[in-house]
Amino acid sequence: MNRNVLKIGWAQASITPEQPVNLFGMFNERISTHVEEPCLATALALEGADGEHALWISCDLVNCALDVVQDIRRAVAARIPGFDADKLLISCTHTHNAPNFRDDLFPEPPTGTMKPSEYRAFFVERVTDVAVAAWEARTPGQTSAGLGHAVLGWCRRVVFADGTGQMYGDAKRDDFVKVEGPMDPGVELLFTHDMDGVPTGAVVSIACTAQTCMGENFLTADIWGPTRRALREHFGNGFTVLAVTGAAGDQCPDDLIRWRRSEPARRGVEGCAVLARRLVNGVIEGFEHGRREMTDAPAFRHRHDLIELPAYVMSDEQVAYYEEQIRELTADGDPDPKSWGGGTLLRYRKLLERDAAARANPILVADCNFLRIGDLAVASNPFELYLEYGQRIKGRCPATQTIAAELTNDCLSYLPTREALAHGHYSAMPASLRVPPEGGDKLVERSVAILNEIFAQEP
Repeated sequence: MNRNVLKIGWAQASITPEQPVNLFGMFNERISTHVEEPCLATALALEGADGEHALWISCDLVNCALDVVQDIRRAVAARIPGFDADKLLISCTHTHNAPNFRDDLFPEPPTGTMKPSEYRAFFVERVTDVAVAAWEARTPGQTSAGLGHAVLGWCRRVVFADGTGQMYGDAKRDDFVKVEGPMDPGVELLFTHDMDGVPTGAVVSIACTAQTCMGENFLTADIWGPTRRALREHFGNGFTVLAVTGAAGDQCPDDLIRWRRSEPARRGVEGCAVLARRLVNGVIEGFEHGRREMTDAPAFRHRHDLIELPAYVMSDEQVAYYEEQIRELTADGDPDPKSWGGGTLLRYRKLLERDAAARANPILVADCNFLRIGDLAVASNPFELYLEYGQRIKGRCPATQTIAAELTNDCLSYLPTREALAHGHYSAMPASLRVPPEGGDKLVERSVAILNEIFAQEP
C-alpha cells in the first residue's frame, strides 16, 4: 500500500425533524404538512499522509449562517483531537422547502410546530454527529475526478428593450431582447473508491439550485432525493452523494425561452423526477466516459481564508425608495406578518438597518475554503454567486477541473454582475445583495490567487 495513501470517510444522516416546521425560502410563512423527501446532511472526511485534512458537509437547506457553522466547527473540534475547525466547510443545496433557523423572520409558529431556534439546536447536534461519524469512518481509499453533462440550470433573468431586466421575465413580450447570462450543463464530479476500486461515493456539483418545489408546503430535498436513490441503485447501497451547488445565483431549472411552450415548467414532484433523471445520467456518463485515473495518493491541500470585500452601500435615492415602499406597505397598518407583504416589509426594514451598518463599516468578510485534490480544485464562497464569476474562477484556475461551491459557510445574499445590477429587479437590486460587483471581481482575484499558490506547492 502506498505510504502516502489518502484516508476517506463518509457519513449521512437526516436533518428532518419529526414535528412540523416553519419552512424557509419564500417571503411568506409556510408550515410543513409532511415530508416528501427527507432533508439530509452528508459529510466527506479527507486526511492526507501529512495530516492535511478536510470535513466537507452538504446540507439540504436554503442556506446556513456563519454563526451556525461556527457552532458546528467548535463542537466538532472539541470531539476530534487536533482537528482544525477552519477545515470544516458546510455547503447548502438551496432547497426552498427546508426548515428555518431564525425566530425573527415570521411570527411564532403554532402549537405543535418546532420553533426555528429549536430546529437550530437539533441541526447543530445532528450535523456535529455526522461530521464526527465521517471522520471516524476514515479508511485508505482512492479518488478520481470526472466531468459529466446534464441540462439542469438556465439563466433566470431576461432583458427588455428599455434596458431593464427581470427574474423569470416573460420572453413572449414584444420588447424582449435576450436572456441576460450564460448557463452551464457541466456536472463536476469527484468520485471516491475503496482500495479495490469499488466506488464509495461522489461529490456532485451542478450550476443549478434545488428549487423545483419552491413554494410548496412540504419538506423536501428537491432533486437530490431521487438523484441519491437512483445513484445508490446504480452504484450500490454504500454509494454516498455529497450534493454541491456551483455558482448559480442567476440560474434556475426553467428554460425561459421555451418555458410553458415546448418545455413545461419544471415544478413540483414531477419536475424533480425529470431533472433527477437528467442528473443521474450525467453522473453515470461522467463515471463511464469523463473520469480520469484513480489514485490513492492525490496531491491534497486545503486553505481557509477570510476575504474582505466591499459592502454594498445604497445611495440616498435608493434609501428613499425603500422608505417609500415601507410607507406604502404600512398605509393601512402593518400587513399580516405571515403574508407575502408582511415578509417583504420585514426584509425592507432589515435592509435599512443593514445599510446603516454598512455605512459605518463598509467591509464584509467572506469565509472561504480552497482545496486541491489531485488535479481538481474547490473554491467555496458564501454567496448566491452569479454564474459568470464561477466561470471566471474555473477558467483562470490552474486545475484541470474546478468546483465553485456557492452558499458555503454563510449566506451573504446574491452577488450579481454589473450588467445585472444595471438591469435591476430581484437578485440584482439593493434588497437582494450585500456586496457590489467590484466585490465579485475581488472574490475572483483572491480565489484565483489562492488556487495558484496551492497548485504551485510541491505535491
